[in-house]
Amino acid sequence: MMDNYHALLEKIMTKGRDQVNARTGIVCRTLVGEDLRYDLRKGFPAITTKKLAFRASTGEMMGFFRGYDNAADFEKLKCGVWNADANVTPAWLNSPYRRGHNDLGSVYGVQWTRWKDRHVVDSEHELSRLLGEGYRLVMQGFEESGSKLWLVQREINQLENALTKLLTDPTDRRIIISGWNVAELDMMALMPCHIDYRFVCLEGDTPEAPRNLSLVFTMRSLDTFLGAPFNLCGAAFFLEVMARLSGCVAHELVLQITNAHIYSNHFDQVREQLSREHYPAPKLVLSDRVRKVGLNEVRGAFERIEPEDVSLSGYMHHDAIKAPMAV
Repeated sequence: MMDNYHALLEKIMTKGRDQVNARTGIVCRTLVGEDLRYDLRKGFPAITTKKLAFRASTGEMMGFFRGYDNAADFEKLKCGVWNADANVTPAWLNSPYRRGHNDLGSVYGVQWTRWKDRHVVDSEHELSRLLGEGYRLVMQGFEESGSKLWLVQREINQLENALTKLLTDPTDRRIIISGWNVAELDMMALMPCHIDYRFVCLEGDTPEAPRNLSLVFTMRSLDTFLGAPFNLCGAAFFLEVMARLSGCVAHELVLQITNAHIYSNHFDQVREQLSREHYPAPKLVLSDRVRKVGLNEVRGAFERIEPEDVSLSGYMHHDAIKAPMAV
């Protein structure tokens, strides 16, 4: 199932262009505009030519579901990949937005569950309308002319909005979850690498069959050796969860990559991995607690998913291949 991933590694190694990445100071071998596609009805896209950090990947996604912004909270979900971003990255350590040890700022889950929507209002009529729609008053003041101004804000849970749309209007072509909040990029320990998730729901294979749900997600930047297996696992888990909650069948997972690169200090590890043979694809198992929800159950549906609700069945793999993560 993961032959195309190996092919991408080989293509980068043989056809990529080398350049130093200014953020990390490490040479990267890079290709532009690549993609990977998987049919989840045929298995789960777990890499088998090295050991997949399955618990860390699915734990990270559960942390995003809960809107976590602290590395210690991710650690409780068996995901330690955020510790360096929170506590080692020089740019973040010197950021005025960092609130102390383990703080991550407004990273993925914050945007997915609490995207801030603000309006400056100059009329009491408009203020009343927005307050009635769930905004809250943050501040009021005056213009130089003496006219009153009000600042109102609400928080948008993109996950729950997407699930609601799948339950009520599955043919909608705007079921999108975005982490790329331009106004808050400098408030994040790491700007989003996977920037958006677009869900597409189509009719089932027969009139009686459940609808097929697919997911296309974009990565602006992909550490193809360390990051790709981890992010593919997380996205496939995300698709399976969204499909289960909306009563669909998980179908195609498509990863669109803007900048696909391999760090020079991973070259030897890539060569070792490419020398190994694949094992059959495993299957993701979700517990019966993760089920189709009604509209009155959407709120909190993602947060209720626990690590014991997910497992990987039939997963055979080669030994782990260690490599340093660039921060």
